[in-house]
Amino acid sequence: MQGSDARSDLYHSSELVDDAPCGIVVTEPNGRIAYVNKTLAHWMGWISGKIETGVMFSACLTVPGRIYYETHIAPMMRLQGFVREISCELKVERGPPLPVLLSGIARRDAMGEIERFDFTIFDASERRTYEEELREARRQADELAAIVRSSPNAILRVNAHGRIEQCNKVAEGLITHAQSSLERPVSEAIQLKDRPDWFNEAVLQSDEEVVFEAADLSDREFEVVISPIRERDPLADSRDWSIVLRDISAQKQAERHLKVVVAETKHRLKNTIAVIAGIARQTLPHDAAEILTRRLGALAHAHDLLTKANWRSANLREVLDHTSGEAGGADRFRVTGPEVRLSAQQATSLSMALHELVTNALKYGALSVPEGYVTVDYDWEGGPYASSLRLVWQENDGPAVSPPEHRGFGSKMIEIVLKTDLSADIVFDFRKEGLWCEVSFAPGKLTGE
Repeated sequence: MQGSDARSDLYHSSELVDDAPCGIVVTEPNGRIAYVNKTLAHWMGWISGKIETGVMFSACLTVPGRIYYETHIAPMMRLQGFVREISCELKVERGPPLPVLLSGIARRDAMGEIERFDFTIFDASERRTYEEELREARRQADELAAIVRSSPNAILRVNAHGRIEQCNKVAEGLITHAQSSLERPVSEAIQLKDRPDWFNEAVLQSDEEVVFEAADLSDREFEVVISPIRERDPLADSRDWSIVLRDISAQKQAERHLKVVVAETKHRLKNTIAVIAGIARQTLPHDAAEILTRRLGALAHAHDLLTKANWRSANLREVLDHTSGEAGGADRFRVTGPEVRLSAQQATSLSMALHELVTNALKYGALSVPEGYVTVDYDWEGGPYASSLRLVWQENDGPAVSPPEHRGFGSKMIEIVLKTDLSADIVFDFRKEGLWCEVSFAPGKLTGE
């Protein structure tokens, strides 16, 4: 009975070794394989029952592992009797090499002579993936740290209470008593004019990004961006904040200088137009002088619109609003259309053309009678993503009109200006109900874009 139990125990022990979750290899002292369990045979792609005994264990490793086995593992097994968690790769018959961790122990007989080497081999695929992810995360963190260190902007990390945890060198230059900056409230360390508690004010304002401009006590001007740091832990009960202060002193100085230049230019232009109007009144007949003065006024208004936008662009609706005032208000001048920005040259030219049209309507067209009115409809040809704009001027309920026998200065100027400056297609139709005019053009690229 005892013999039967012993055989059963031996059978179960053999089964346990064969089905172990790790590979097991037994080699002779010279490295020749004497036994491998089924787990390792499965990894290697060997057919069960035809396990590759008799081959050298080092031949199962990739070239770097084979070299390391001969130069380090085998000598260490002989000298110290063991190796622990050596990282290497197994060659498999089908598929890429399998990363493993190799541990071994030398078994000796009663005389102390080495009988065999026992190796355990653990699949390290998941560990290899984790290590690669860890290395990549470290690389990205190092790159980000280098960017922060070399940034010309002051960058800080503060906790939920507004106390400084980390900052770059530029930020240290802004902090009063930088040697004790860490753990200080950021609003105390970096003081901004008229904002003694600027961090808490911003955080209370929004739990998203907050951007504002402010000056420090030395009158340097900054754009301040405060953003929440999204931690990977969604259960975190508090959040840290990123603060970036970008020095915009030079930009603000340039803006102030530009405003002075624009204001001076506007003043000089108005004076010049006033002088020209005065000369016209003294030189030309009264009617001609009035016509020229009104044209100069339309030109001056277009320049005012452009001055507000630093001569980059003008809103078409604002141009039409001025024309509406000339026509007598919204009841007599009805406009429909989307938001459209015009380049500086286009705004000036279109203002002059609209002035000529409204002047003609006041003299001879729909605006010359109480019940008459003008509609201006404009929209993108082909939808909102089209590049061409179609503007239609239609006079209604006015006196009957017919094509003039001679083209006047106004109509000539409309065609010349719009075709030259807007590359526009222009169509006039003297309909029974009133003048109809269609202008099609592509709003040009805006200055500064």
